[in-house]
Amino acid sequence: MKPTLLLVEAPGPHRELLALAFQSQGWRVLLAAGLEPGLRALRESPPVHLVLAAAAGLLSSAGGHLGALHEALGVSGAALWVEALPAEQEALRRLGVPVTGFLAAGRSLGARVEAVRQALPPAVRDAEGGASLLRVLVAEDDPVYRKLLRLALGPFHFELLEAEDGLSALELARRRRPDIVLADVLMPRLDGFRLCLALRQDPKLARVPVILTHSTAPDELDLRMAANVGANGFVQRSQGDDALVAALLREAREQGPLPAPVPGELSTEAHLYGMVRQLERRVGLLEQAERTARESEERYRLVVSGSYDGVWDWDVRNQRMYWSPRLLEMLGMKPEAFPGTSEAFLARVHPEDRDEVSSALARHLEQGTPYDVSFRLKHEAGGYRSCVSRGRAIRDAQGRPVRMAGIIGDVTEQLRLYREAREAVRVRDEFLAVAAHELRTPLAALRLRVQGTAAALKHERQVAPERLERALVAADRQVQRLVDLVEGLLDVSQMQGHSPRLNLEDVDLGQVVRDVVVRSEEMAARAGCLLVVRDVASAVGHWDALRLGQVVTHLLVNAVKFGPGKPVELEVQSDADTASLVVRDHGIGIAPDRVDGLFRRFERAVPTRNYGGLGLGLYRLHRIVEAHGGDVAVTSIPGQGATFRVRLPRAGPPVGHA
Repeated sequence: MKPTLLLVEAPGPHRELLALAFQSQGWRVLLAAGLEPGLRALRESPPVHLVLAAAAGLLSSAGGHLGALHEALGVSGAALWVEALPAEQEALRRLGVPVTGFLAAGRSLGARVEAVRQALPPAVRDAEGGASLLRVLVAEDDPVYRKLLRLALGPFHFELLEAEDGLSALELARRRRPDIVLADVLMPRLDGFRLCLALRQDPKLARVPVILTHSTAPDELDLRMAANVGANGFVQRSQGDDALVAALLREAREQGPLPAPVPGELSTEAHLYGMVRQLERRVGLLEQAERTARESEERYRLVVSGSYDGVWDWDVRNQRMYWSPRLLEMLGMKPEAFPGTSEAFLARVHPEDRDEVSSALARHLEQGTPYDVSFRLKHEAGGYRSCVSRGRAIRDAQGRPVRMAGIIGDVTEQLRLYREAREAVRVRDEFLAVAAHELRTPLAALRLRVQGTAAALKHERQVAPERLERALVAADRQVQRLVDLVEGLLDVSQMQGHSPRLNLEDVDLGQVVRDVVVRSEEMAARAGCLLVVRDVASAVGHWDALRLGQVVTHLLVNAVKFGPGKPVELEVQSDADTASLVVRDHGIGIAPDRVDGLFRRFERAVPTRNYGGLGLGLYRLHRIVEAHGGDVAVTSIPGQGATFRVRLPRAGPPVGHA
């Protein structure tokens, strides 16, 4: 049974070449310029075994024909295969197109033929062995290029005859007549021109197509000589190029009349002399080009090794990808850990960014849209690195992308610094607003007291001493509040540059706590808080008494502010080496996500609109305790209060910290 293929692609040289390649295998090929003609062919033509859409774009607008496509494929039993890039494959899946499988885009002609052969139903593929395929004679003295030709023609399953020189090729052709001959123009004993002439002069071989090949592009003399000896074409050899295979398929199909050789003696010696002279010039140019290439490569390696960016290089046709050592290092990978495919690259992209990266690659390859994207790449140790990537594709003469290269830069640290800077600006602005409010409140109260007293003195001949005393006490309280705010700001400003200065002496922590409690009783009473001193033992250490008083005061003020109407418990514990102060309140508590940053400058665990303060008290407390060589910790359950524990070495701060 002869396999029947339906090739869905817009008319053009590429479609004709694919049809030729498939017909060379003895397959029947039907052509359709789009989806609608393809549906008609499936309904009206003999049974179709496989439908190949050589351009995914022809199916991208199949939304209105999906039902008809499902029905036609189901009735005919044909499988639908599509040549598509990874992004196009995902788009067709989302659209619901009934695709049996995908072929990688940009493959060589032979790779396409082999892929289609494997996609055919097994019963049809096994039964196609009776097809009569071409017998190709390769006359080539370079064993490397003979091997390359074998690889290029292998998927076509042609019968290959090989000869190392022109004379051997002529003898082989007379024994086993070939269907077509590929001959190098420079061969020992009998060059390609003379071989072609000898074939034309043999009646049994005169109509065998001959294609001449050479490693360089043919000049005017080459083409004239080829025409004189009756060659069917002259093709430049190029590794990985389909031009030679395409010429072979076209000439094998034509089988038309051949140009007659020019009678008389050919000036082959003159031609060879000219070719030698050309080769000498080209060798000189090649040596110069090699030197330039080596210098360019050395500069490239220096740039790549000295760059902070990773470099990638993608072979679009073969779907192979190279990552530079710097890029592997960025992701904590060893060279053997990266499989070297575009799929492996996309697998490392964060799932939320994968579609965007695939779409950007597809748009660049198809439309030339600049490839400049941001995404996250998975690190070998876990987690993701924030990256930016730029790249550009290299295209062949037909405008098809064959290669793409670019860079990937790790911007994780820059993003972190940017976020920290934004957060610092936000905190600064919030602090300025809070500071303005905190300063404005006592100033307004002070102004009212002063204005009220002044008005009373102005309009009344005599003011009661008690009234004047209350006004002055209230004014003094606001002034003290302002002094405390300003001193706190100055203190924090000094603490940014260095540790707070300490005046060390033997201090009893228990006595410091008792003194602060006495001074704070009025403040606690106004908030409805009872100060409970559970256990305040004597604990003498080498400390700064004033600074320890500030620590205790900060803790008490915090406890009263966030636990009004509830008791505040204080406790002092000590052993031979350390002393501990514990302050426990029963207020609103601290959210778990705010505990870690509680002692940072301007940090607030509660909204500004609900609670006042500059957010500096715990920062000052932490810096003072740290300067003494101690530490402060907090435990809290939201809604049940918080417990602060300060630990101080009784010997005082380490040497050099005082």
